[in-house]
Amino acid sequence: MKAFLRRVKHKLSVQKTEFLLLHTSFPRRKVQGKSVMFMIYSAYGGGAERVACLLASGFAEKYPVTLVCCEDKGRTYPLGSNVEVVYLPHFWDTEEQHERLLERYVRKLKRSRKVFASVSLMYTMNRLNVLTKGKEKVICSERNNPARREPEHMAEIASMYARADHVVFQSKIVRDLFGDTVKSHCTILPNPVSVECPRSTETRHRIVNVGRLNPQKNQMLLIRAFAVFSKKHPEYTLSFYGDGDMKKELEEETVSLGVERQVFFHGNSGHIHREIADAEMFVLSSNFEGLSNALLECMMMGMPCISTSCEGSVDVIRDGENGLLVETGREEQLCQAMTRLADDPELRDKLGTAAARDAGRFRKETVVREWMELAEQL
Repeated sequence: MKAFLRRVKHKLSVQKTEFLLLHTSFPRRKVQGKSVMFMIYSAYGGGAERVACLLASGFAEKYPVTLVCCEDKGRTYPLGSNVEVVYLPHFWDTEEQHERLLERYVRKLKRSRKVFASVSLMYTMNRLNVLTKGKEKVICSERNNPARREPEHMAEIASMYARADHVVFQSKIVRDLFGDTVKSHCTILPNPVSVECPRSTETRHRIVNVGRLNPQKNQMLLIRAFAVFSKKHPEYTLSFYGDGDMKKELEEETVSLGVERQVFFHGNSGHIHREIADAEMFVLSSNFEGLSNALLECMMMGMPCISTSCEGSVDVIRDGENGLLVETGREEQLCQAMTRLADDPELRDKLGTAAARDAGRFRKETVVREWMELAEQL
């Protein structure tokens, strides 16, 4: 290590760089006993980020916890005060050298924090977690359908999960994409869910969608179905909560369909449950998922939910009993489902009540305990 640092110092003397020396680049922290590390790209935005923050805060009630992020984009979700957040430095060098230095950095961080279990979420951090594996137990969590989202990396992901000590999936569909080697050390665990408030007893004619504005979530399908739906139900509005690259394109579509005065884009919210509590229904229009946090949260709130029959949703929704399922990509079916709920208040109440009851198994305390038992058993 000393020879390595001497080479780094020499390099700093001959060229400008923002490289941070490994022995000074993160704050020293005395750890009493063993600790747990969570790894996520950032603490801002989507469902995986919410899960990472909930798990980190839950584990921190028993263990010292470090949350490692690639980028500091701010925080959408609260963290326990006893969770230490470390942002990985950017080594301005070639990609190969950057990755090599980053791996050394994370290995040293794991050792300094006496990590006994390192939990990572999503492709980038799962890869880094496996590459820096030491004596700690490495747990990778798959939050999506990689065969749909990253098909070019499927062979690498399968190899990566084979090297992990354990893999956590959210649905049977995604688990079954992998062979027996991965299945021999995997578990299906739901997302931990925590909501600020139940659905309001006094609702308005609002339809809501929560998620990133991108092709996977297929909000374009929802806008087109809503344009047809609103011809017979002009009193309804459609609200999107979340940011993404498709925002401008989606806004243009509302103008072309003549519903721009009924469709609203609110961006990300730190109090999403309060903002959607008065909605009449929640609609998930995704092409594919891991398991939608937004869907589980709306079910727990007691909101009638409609979802495409994507991964995860088919595991938690029983069509006509605690929600409605429609075929993925089917605009006409989605429009019919929204019409069915709009025209039948008794059905809305029935689905919302059943959804809240069934979502009890996703409560944060229950799922965090299952994750903790898994880490301790390993």
